[in-house]
Amino acid sequence: MFAGSTYFRFNWKLTLFTVLLFPLLARLGFWQLEREQEKVQLQNLYTERQQQAPVDLISLDQHDDLQYRQVSVAGTYDNDHVFLLDNKIYQGRVGYEVIVPLLTDDGPVVFINRGWMPQGQYREQVPNTPLISGPVELAGSIYVAVGDQLVLGDELATADWPKVIQTLDTDALFMLAGYGAEIHLFPYSVRIDENSLGVLTRYWPVISTAPEKHRAYAVQWFAMALVLLGLFLYSGFRPESHKSNDGD
Repeated sequence: MFAGSTYFRFNWKLTLFTVLLFPLLARLGFWQLEREQEKVQLQNLYTERQQQAPVDLISLDQHDDLQYRQVSVAGTYDNDHVFLLDNKIYQGRVGYEVIVPLLTDDGPVVFINRGWMPQGQYREQVPNTPLISGPVELAGSIYVAVGDQLVLGDELATADWPKVIQTLDTDALFMLAGYGAEIHLFPYSVRIDENSLGVLTRYWPVISTAPEKHRAYAVQWFAMALVLLGLFLYSGFRPESHKSNDGD
């Protein structure tokens, strides 16, 4: 197949490099395939539960899988404790998601995500949030955060109300609002539907990256692994060059 000597020439540096890097590249490829399947399953779960009739939030078992469950809940918005979830982009504009506690009639405090609103002309200007007074009946879907939340700014909330926050941690918001021990907390936020009182711009992508992109990333990692393996084999099996004997 090769001209001249074709035996394998062992190069310990290249071998060590290949042994260390090849499994890493392959593992990254398989990880991207796993991420693709996770996104597909999450999208399917969302589609399935969007077709279900809403149930009373108070009746739910909080230990069940509640992601995207359609719920109804009644209560009063706590307009004294409005939170603005920072760094939310909609159609190229920077803004906030408006998070308001709902004091339910017969149960816990539920943090309601009313949707997106734009940032003021200057970042220092906190926008005026339209407030809803009196009893409300809301419908929406439960949102359970998946994985670690991306933080793009200072983790500390602002001192004044409404408070600008960087992550939607219901336990932390509950403490910031200063509710007493006699009040219970529903552990997840609820994103209200388009017909609920107080709804703003609804923009909550189910998945941030399409499953097809993860598959493309996987192909890239596998291709790099194969190129590395090919270079390793080529370097070990390439024929030796013979020096000219002229002048000996």
